[in-house]
Amino acid sequence: MSFNDLERGTGSTRSGASDPEFTRVKDAVSIQIFKIQSNVQGIQRLLDKLGTTSDGPSVRTSLHNLTESTRDMVKKSTDEIKALASFPSGGDGQAQRKAIQSRLSREYTSALQGFQRVQRLSAERQRSTVEVQKRAVELQEESNEDRDSVELERVQLQTQAQAMAPQITQSELEFQEQVIAERESEIREIETGIHELNDIFRDLGAIVQEQGGLIDNIESNIVNVHAHTTSAAEELTSAHEYQRKAGRRMACLLIILAIVALFILLAILA
Repeated sequence: MSFNDLERGTGSTRSGASDPEFTRVKDAVSIQIFKIQSNVQGIQRLLDKLGTTSDGPSVRTSLHNLTESTRDMVKKSTDEIKALASFPSGGDGQAQRKAIQSRLSREYTSALQGFQRVQRLSAERQRSTVEVQKRAVELQEESNEDRDSVELERVQLQTQAQAMAPQITQSELEFQEQVIAERESEIREIETGIHELNDIFRDLGAIVQEQGGLIDNIESNIVNVHAHTTSAAEELTSAHEYQRKAGRRMACLLIILAIVALFILLAILA
């Protein structure tokens, strides 16, 4: 079954807003949206600590783990949002079901936009931190070679990097370089995650656009049904009025016939 089939709902025979399977998928998507939003808030709090006195290995480990778990959550929930869109448009509860699908698609897209925003912010801040660390290591290496020739710019950079690399010794330089390499790897992972989100956004855009068209069709059908119902009611009223008038004419005709028959009968008897 292709993704396009899922979007059009042609790969499933499920229907009805009260369908237990639809309810299960709907609830699962709602929970995933809430979790993603909560994780985005957690990532933002960790990002606010980068480059401050609260920064440290535990903060960066937590940031990495939370970002990765959110990325896995997005992959899982994207499959569920596609499954939600796979329910067909026909059957009972059509308008209610499509309204739910459209609302959750918009909320999910909004949650992913929040995640994409903090990922970009994370990449920017970590790039800045890595650059400071790189230059601090370079300065320390140069300082070890010639401690007496330190230029003003180097002093300023060392002060800026003091919280992350205070008085780095030669034995710690390799460790710092390893840390920098790990940070750069994390940045590449974040950038990959951002590209993956862009692909997801394209899929969601197609889903939301199709669902919007379906909802417009539903609303149009409701308006048409209302118009047809009103027209039918007017026709029934006209028919009833016509029948009522026809009934009066028939009654008058019967009375006239009865009077004529009575005169004829009296004439015969006379």
